[in-house]
Amino acid sequence: MKKSIAPFFLAFAFLTIWAACKKNHSAADNTSRATLITQTSWKYDTAGADIDKDGIVDIGDPTLEPCFKDNIYQFNKDSTGVVDNGPTKCNPTDPQTTPFTWSFSNTGDSVIRSDANPILASGVNIFSMSSTKMVLYKDTSVYGQEIWYVISLKH
Repeated sequence: MKKSIAPFFLAFAFLTIWAACKKNHSAADNTSRATLITQTSWKYDTAGADIDKDGIVDIGDPTLEPCFKDNIYQFNKDSTGVVDNGPTKCNPTDPQTTPFTWSFSNTGDSVIRSDANPILASGVNIFSMSSTKMVLYKDTSVYGQEIWYVISLKH
């Protein structure tokens, strides 16, 4: 697996989503997802390759450093957010917190976009979201095979 995608992907949390849902979302659905994503902060749960694209990690990411696994992501209702680097920073000189902006895509709430880094500007797909778990994915290619890189966040 490409080592460089995990840190960028987690730097947002992900927040981090291309069109995972095939149905059209109503304004009520969008409001519901906005409520779910902003109700409380999110923490790392799992990450890795999803070969069969079912939203479940098939192969964990062995290159993901512990310093990314303790980050906390807060999405605010005003489309701002904060990444807290947690107790273990990857680089001691990094700031403890980094602000970002986020939004759902114009076509619905199945994609989260962020200014956190160039990879996330194009969006990260929401596979599923509940009051306790959010599963995000990004299409990627590993050794010529198209897979999803999945990040699961939890409360």
